[in-house]
Amino acid sequence: MTILQELAALYDARAVEKGWPRPGFSTEKIGGVVVLAEDGAVREIRSLMTPDAKGKMQARSMSVPAAIKRTAGVKPNTFWDKTAYVLGVTETPEGPGQGRRTEAEHEAFKTAHLSLTEGQTESALVALKRFCEAWTPDRFAEFPDAAILVDQNIVFRLEDGPFLHDLPAAQALLGQAAAGGTMCLVSGRAGPVARLHPSIKGVMGAQSSGASLVSFNNDAETSHGKKQGDNAPVSEAAAFAYGTALNALLARGSGNTLRIGGDTVVFWADQPEAEWTLNAMISGTDDEAAERELRARVQAVASGSAREEEKLDPEARLFILGLAPNAARLAVRYWHPGTLGNFAVAVTRFWEDMTIEPSPFIKGGVELPPKLWALLYDVAPQHDAGNIPAGLGGDLMRAVLTGGRYPATWLAALMRRIRVEGEPDRARHGNVDGRRAATIAAILRRNHQQEVPMALDQEAQDAAYLLGRLFGAYVYAEKSYQERGAGLRQKYIGAASATPARVFPVLMRGYEHNLASLRKAGGQKAGAGIKADRAVAGIIDRLNGDMPATLPLEAQGRFFIGFYHQISAFYTKAEDAAEALIDDTDSEGGAE
Repeated sequence: MTILQELAALYDARAVEKGWPRPGFSTEKIGGVVVLAEDGAVREIRSLMTPDAKGKMQARSMSVPAAIKRTAGVKPNTFWDKTAYVLGVTETPEGPGQGRRTEAEHEAFKTAHLSLTEGQTESALVALKRFCEAWTPDRFAEFPDAAILVDQNIVFRLEDGPFLHDLPAAQALLGQAAAGGTMCLVSGRAGPVARLHPSIKGVMGAQSSGASLVSFNNDAETSHGKKQGDNAPVSEAAAFAYGTALNALLARGSGNTLRIGGDTVVFWADQPEAEWTLNAMISGTDDEAAERELRARVQAVASGSAREEEKLDPEARLFILGLAPNAARLAVRYWHPGTLGNFAVAVTRFWEDMTIEPSPFIKGGVELPPKLWALLYDVAPQHDAGNIPAGLGGDLMRAVLTGGRYPATWLAALMRRIRVEGEPDRARHGNVDGRRAATIAAILRRNHQQEVPMALDQEAQDAAYLLGRLFGAYVYAEKSYQERGAGLRQKYIGAASATPARVFPVLMRGYEHNLASLRKAGGQKAGAGIKADRAVAGIIDRLNGDMPATLPLEAQGRFFIGFYHQISAFYTKAEDAAEALIDDTDSEGGAE
């Protein structure tokens, strides 16, 4: 119940400030309003929709009496609903009309509101009663401009007065709670028990109409006569509070949600500055100066050396909730309450794990913190979020938050993409090689306690790292001579990293051909050949004949890091090629 308690507490703390719906109400998308005359006649069916940034018409978010949870059957909302209920009209192949259930839905709406408004004297409620008595769906054709509102949610008003559901007389009819009740497991106070918990919207992959975080509907959940909400009694007030708060956090544009792999991550803090920092740490910003400032602030908090002007409180409480769809329910992938100080320590450790040179995270001369969600695209075929391995995002987020081991599937997925993809499209996806090398380094450092070179280590003795460097030199020589549609990298990087003893003799023969061609070409190509030959000679000398038959997965990771370091070193300074041309007497004869 801790999750529900913290969400209910968030509602209590922010409901007034944020304008969240009051108890008994919910925020819904409302497309139009039926304007009534005092005799119940429809004056107008007016659109409330407005264009968004792209010019597309969008319904207005409005606080209305809480939506009925329609799991099955016909159940109308109070004082509002979609046009099928309110007007008896829905979209059909022939245009606005009545579908299979529309008549029953409209009759249910009229019956409920005739009963609700019986004996009322307030003019707007009397007008609604007369509307329910007189309206027939065929009259919708008298309002041709309202055709765009079919299947939108509709509210009422009398003439140009307030919306009907906002009138004190209407609110007096809503949600009159019964006295007494059962002890609530969330608040600890007695109250009427919520039979059905609120629907939660905004979780990627879940039903668009909403899914339940808490629900009971199986025979196994009815022991001792406890049905539905009686299994774990939560009061209507607490259920409303946690549902409203969670829906507000999940709403588009809230700044409190992020998608990582297949999970929807919700986060919040009890202090505004801490919440902004948490948001920026997880999501990142588009401003390079802000990213630099963020890195400095987080590192200062993590080290306990906050600057004098710093407003961040290391003891600020943070909450991170990972949700995923699970049929008609939501699954909690992880729940991590903590403090800003502890979270800063965990995040900076993740940043340190990902350190590599040259850094793939530099933009505009500023080194930006690696973004967890962005790294997952590098293991997805076609860099499509839908192809990210199931569960990887949640496992990875949990590892970062807790300081635990990174998921073993992460390294396997990376190496599989490297083998299959060959050479990534840098123009479309940026420095994919660098990000993958940094990720592999992070996994080897944390999971396997291996020392991974930060930058090119020409003194390294590890065979896998040296073979990766050697492969990089071969690829560089080939590219320097002639760009091919499918070169060494595309054809051999997978086999070279897995079974080097079988592949490298073949690569060596191809390299000698490319080297001879570079020497004959002269100019810059000859300089490139000299650079490659010097590197190859030094690497082979350090290998000292060590050519493993196979390399395990972790060693394949070191192979790719060596490849990244070596190929990057070749392209670091353009003047290196010119320098190589000054004296090439030591390079005659090539590598042995």
